[in-house]
Amino acid sequence: MKPRAWAAGVAPLLVIACAVALIGGWTHGFRAFTNFSIALLEAGPIPRPAPALPVIDERGSQWDVAAPSDRYRLVQAMYLRCPDGCPIAMSNLARVSVLLKDLIPSKLQVISLSVDHDPPEQLAAMWRAHGAHEGWSMASLVGPDSDATMARLGVWIFRRKDGLINHGLDAFLLDPSGKIVRIYSPDMRPVDMAAELRELTAALPSEARAELEPGARP
Repeated sequence: MKPRAWAAGVAPLLVIACAVALIGGWTHGFRAFTNFSIALLEAGPIPRPAPALPVIDERGSQWDVAAPSDRYRLVQAMYLRCPDGCPIAMSNLARVSVLLKDLIPSKLQVISLSVDHDPPEQLAAMWRAHGAHEGWSMASLVGPDSDATMARLGVWIFRRKDGLINHGLDAFLLDPSGKIVRIYSPDMRPVDMAAELRELTAALPSEARAELEPGARP
């Protein structure tokens, strides 16, 4: 083969190899192709301890969602001004709450976690608008580093110049010790999520009350 022809044949292969290497680096070895999946991957495999999640809820109570508790907790990010994904996600959580009303709040607590510092009175209004289900809390993260906290949980957040917030809508299941043991995709059907949650919480005695850590919601 002539040198010029050889070079012409090798050059495209080098370009392809470089592109594959570059894409592989961007996607963590072809395991994550979206901002949402990258955030989950960078937060680490499960089970893993959840970060501290200090909040103020719709009642004005302050507590730590991730503190050891006597029940499982299902946590999903949202904010009240969200125009599209959050209303759908909260409607799905309301459906899950109805399907599991016999387990909530004795074995399971549902938390819609605002990433926009929404105040208690507005959270309460939204909670009532979605049915005011017992055992379903709407709460805002407190503290200046809420985005870093959500990143440690596994939630991607991007604050846009127009004031809207792009963020992940995966739901995180924390066991009574505060470990993340399941992550549910936002496109999972509420009936399927409820069925798995019922199975997971079946071994948790309703009458057994674990000693609560300071800051945990009673």
